Amino acid sequence: MERVPTAILMSGTGSNARKLIEHRSPCLDIRLILSDNPASNSARIAGEHGIAHRLNDITRFFGPPAPPGSGANEQRRRFQDRGLREAFDRETDRLLASFGIRLVAAAGYAWVLSPFICRRYLMVNVHPGDLRVRDERGRRKYVGLGWIPSAKAILSGEREAFSTTHLITEELDGGPLARVSRPVPLELPPGVTRENILPPGVSLGEVIRDLNRDGGRLYGGSPIVAVARRVQERLKEIGDWVEFPLTLHRAAALMLAGRLGLDAQGRPQLDGGPVEDLFLQREEA
Repeated sequence: MERVPTAILMSGTGSNARKLIEHRSPCLDIRLILSDNPASNSARIAGEHGIAHRLNDITRFFGPPAPPGSGANEQRRRFQDRGLREAFDRETDRLLASFGIRLVAAAGYAWVLSPFICRRYLMVNVHPGDLRVRDERGRRKYVGLGWIPSAKAILSGEREAFSTTHLITEELDGGPLARVSRPVPLELPPGVTRENILPPGVSLGEVIRDLNRDGGRLYGGSPIVAVARRVQERLKEIGDWVEFPLTLHRAAALMLAGRLGLDAQGRPQLDGGPVEDLFLQREEA
């Protein structure tokens, strides 16, 4: 049976990568695990499963991250340099192309992908928030990394949180939605309410900046961080580990059927037209 040449991008422990491999989709030929981080588990996971491994060390391009508590991160400032960013992704592209990759899974990959590489491959991501929800300006409301979408949902008064799988495009967290997970209840500890879950007089943005720049020196122990991280871990179990492998399998099946791919401008297309949100769940309805 024909299979789609597939790569997994990862940066950390690799729990999502393991689940993708263990799903054993008959539509996927997982040829490569590629990491930006030499301290990740990528080489170990690849070795355990007989998959090729490559490292594109991001510190070669952007320098080492600043230690927690040291303030502004020079690596992140350099990351805004579009020339360096594209140079890094061109090396990623070279490695992917050398294995004939057509489909890419961003499985806990820590960096935003540049427009250059988004146009080159069909890519799938899992997001720890409900990307169906839009704000008053029509923008997706629960964007962000890690625990941040859960924190936003809590502060907005949502009763449940969801994770979402989607195709990656140039717009951050903006690609067509594939599937939505089962819900996780947003339950607060006794005495904690939406009104007092943040430190007094402190915004969510300030909490996020404290964690990113100073390792959470001021607000890392606040309830909003603890609760949102617990929700994120539960979403990983029912979203990342369930919906992500299923999404990758179904996307590959559509590719093999000649229905899903990229147009000449590198935009996702299904049956010759734009991909609609929740297109996989629509397929199964």
